[in-house]
Amino acid sequence: MITVVGSYNVDFILKVDEFPNEGETVFAKEIYINHGGKGSNQAVSASRLKAKVRIIAAVGNDEFGKNAIRFWEDEGIDTAYVKIKNSVTGSAYIIVNSRGENVIVVNRGANALLNEEDIDNALSGDILLTQLEIDEKVVKKALKEFNGIKILNPAPAILKDFSILDYVDILTPNEIEFKELTNTDDIDSGIQLLLKKVKKAVIITLGERGALIATKHEKILVPTIKVNPIDTTGAGDVFNAALAVYLERNYDLRTAVRIANKLASYSTTIIGALGPRYEEVKNLIEEENEN
Repeated sequence: MITVVGSYNVDFILKVDEFPNEGETVFAKEIYINHGGKGSNQAVSASRLKAKVRIIAAVGNDEFGKNAIRFWEDEGIDTAYVKIKNSVTGSAYIIVNSRGENVIVVNRGANALLNEEDIDNALSGDILLTQLEIDEKVVKKALKEFNGIKILNPAPAILKDFSILDYVDILTPNEIEFKELTNTDDIDSGIQLLLKKVKKAVIITLGERGALIATKHEKILVPTIKVNPIDTTGAGDVFNAALAVYLERNYDLRTAVRIANKLASYSTTIIGALGPRYEEVKNLIEEENEN
């Protein structure tokens, strides 16, 4: 089982031709309201790949919170440890331009109220997948107490307590998050800095260039497939979900990353932050099984 400790947001997605400049007003071409939040995205994306998934999260005592729980249950996710807080449910406002690039503003809402006691007796399974849209103390406790493989997606990369990294097996920043965590543009020195703390591997996601796996022994660039992206929102969440799923299925790290790359790339060809269902990407996955 994969246990996801993380956030839920209602995503308000605005499609525009170009991002507005400071003081400028632009018109939205389309608007979508979807389920989002990094924790939810990763849990749902993993479940859609036929993994058994539990989510530990907090939602508000509003209609959005009720909708979130129904949504997770419909997606086959264990919601026994979802907490309902006396708050609004988290929300994210995502502007996507014609090139599929995005900017995001998040109101944390109930996500900020998930506390350490909320995860007591809930941390079972083979893989823990967590992020930084919830309280750092909750993330740290989850990483310290979980007994399986522990993956931290450091997004957003606002990390005050760097001792959290001491409990991480696999760290998965994108390029921006990597620079924010290491405060350097020198990739080699930055990797060495992180590997002094992270136990097994740092995987830097590089968009259309794939992902760089770095361990204490080697660095490997794993390419991805070429696509024509229309929405890059949530591609990192799809990557992390697929990585967790295929590590749980005992694939080696390089193969799990190759599959995760492919599915993340595929996800940018559709609107929204949620990953594809297994049936949609079965052929991409089976190509790896044949190699």
